[in-house]
Amino acid sequence: MTLSAFFSRKLPPPAQPRHAERTETDARTGSCEIVQTRLIAAPRGAVWAAWTDPLQLGQWWGPKGFSVTTRVFEFRPGGHWIFTMHGPDPDPQSKQPGGPRDFANHIVFDTLEQGGEVWRIEYHHVSAEGQEPMHFKTEVRFETAGTEQAPATRVSMRADFGSEAFRDQLIRDFGAAQGGKENLARLADHTEGESFATTRGALGYRLVLSRELPVPRALVWSCWTEPELIKQWFCPKPWRVTEVDQDLRAGGRANNVMEGPGPDGQMMRMPNTGSFLEVVDGQRLVFTNMLLEDWAPAPPQAMGFTASLIFEDAGPGRCRYTAICQHTDPASQEQHAAMGFHLGWGTAADQLVALALTL
Repeated sequence: MTLSAFFSRKLPPPAQPRHAERTETDARTGSCEIVQTRLIAAPRGAVWAAWTDPLQLGQWWGPKGFSVTTRVFEFRPGGHWIFTMHGPDPDPQSKQPGGPRDFANHIVFDTLEQGGEVWRIEYHHVSAEGQEPMHFKTEVRFETAGTEQAPATRVSMRADFGSEAFRDQLIRDFGAAQGGKENLARLADHTEGESFATTRGALGYRLVLSRELPVPRALVWSCWTEPELIKQWFCPKPWRVTEVDQDLRAGGRANNVMEGPGPDGQMMRMPNTGSFLEVVDGQRLVFTNMLLEDWAPAPPQAMGFTASLIFEDAGPGRCRYTAICQHTDPASQEQHAAMGFHLGWGTAADQLVALALTL
């Protein structure tokens, strides 16, 4: 069973586009944009978090009847989201007439701003594999509305298609305006009820990084398991790992020491202790900071987590690398995200690639 199939067994039904008409749409003549706005009866943090995990996105992304399969997901500036949308319309030219129609998509995140009065996500579409070029830019804005007792979030999506003719073609041929209405309605359905909390709990309050790396799987595995290699890439610079003490077996120790400059410029030393839960050579590493060697309970942690690393072949000389950090509670997940999980782990992955290409 694949990891996604395992988690999907625990998930609630996909969100539905209930009350799509409540999504305000502006596609006026003389403009090259579609602007859609929705008031969602959920806290802004929850609505934002629904964008940060591919399985959360899979619960609501797309118009009515669509589902999503994600291949690469990097929620960071410059990061890629490569996915396929499976639609309900029959495709007579497919190998399975009457089956779902598949649409390859490739998004690059440009700006992620979580702070201040308005939080923002900006991204642009690039040419997806096997699809006609479809380039446009989107800005998503998240603004707090409602009250402390009844929190709400105003979400607006502004898609700029570059020309009025191209925009009108997408509205006419692909139902872009109606699809956008249903997309935000599904986001509302997912975050307003129990689905968001149920999904987050079922996933272990997790954060995810998934990438295709241009190096063989065996080299990625070596970089994660050989102490002298770990020291060269594991921390985003100027931080570095100075000590690695590990025993690659289930129940074996997984310890290291990180050093780097603190807020006041003084050098900080940060010991990290933990234990491996699973080691499958070349395929999977699972470790936690909530247990010590040979299953001994660890002292209480300020931020307890379990990390699962999955290494898969993705074609000649390429590795699909997925890092999943599961946390004990929502506060720990939010703390780890605020510390820069997506940017930090993404930067470290870049450093891993740079090192692996020299091996």
